Amino acid sequence: MEMDQNNNVLEIERDFDVDVATLFAAWTEAEQLKKWWKPMGETITDVKNELREGGAVEYYVGDADLEITGTYSEVVPGEKLVYTWVWNMNDEGSESGYTLHITFTSEGEGSRLRVVQEGFSGPEFLSPHQEGWEKGLNDLTSYLSSNGDNTDSATSQEAESETHTSENTNQPENAHQSEAEAADQSGGYDGLPEQAKVGGG
Repeated sequence: MEMDQNNNVLEIERDFDVDVATLFAAWTEAEQLKKWWKPMGETITDVKNELREGGAVEYYVGDADLEITGTYSEVVPGEKLVYTWVWNMNDEGSESGYTLHITFTSEGEGSRLRVVQEGFSGPEFLSPHQEGWEKGLNDLTSYLSSNGDNTDSATSQEAESETHTSENTNQPENAHQSEAEAADQSGGYDGLPEQAKVGGG
């Protein structure tokens, strides 16, 4: 985490144990965003994401009466996104004037996400946004980890099922079901505790 208070710019980096394509998809695809990102602790109900220069990026957030909107000024799929970032809260007005620079790079066998948020009117406004990004990226880490675990578990279970079918055809059916049930105890993604302004402001 870096915070450049002289220029009122917030910078944060996070490494992930997935490739760049997987990370980019989790950041941009509507169905994935709905699973891990919880702005102000609320679920995203709809996403509009036009991945092109001049395209709209819009997030509609559950019961928080919140819309987050912006426009892409630069889109390099799998590498870089630059877009405006406006929080429209009906009860509190809007926070405008932010620009996000999001970069995706390979890092060994994994990947690195770098977020730069510009447009703060003073250094005192950076801290709440920093906390939000930390929470959001923690949730993204958990989501990507859980996705990988579930995929590995499903693959392993399928292989085990094929082994039992081909090599143990005389094994009682209920014994095989018991083992399959035991292999399915890996669990899925559980949402982390709620926190205000998840994923920046």
